[in-house]
Amino acid sequence: MHARVKKAALALGLLCYPMGGTLDGARGDHVLLAPPFIIDEIQLDELVDKLGRALEATLSAVSATT
Repeated sequence: MHARVKKAALALGLLCYPMGGTLDGARGDHVLLAPPFIIDEIQLDELVDKLGRALEATLSAVSATT
């Protein structure tokens, strides 16, 4: 899942750090965001929007294949 989120986020112009195995070394996914301390509200809104779209696209693709 994390690799798909990363690919979708990159396609939207968002750099993020999704990783897997957080639960037990094999299962569980998370996304690390590292915006600069000087980020403004407009940029933060853009970050959240792009991450939301990446997650929606990934989850839609996964549910379509199951």
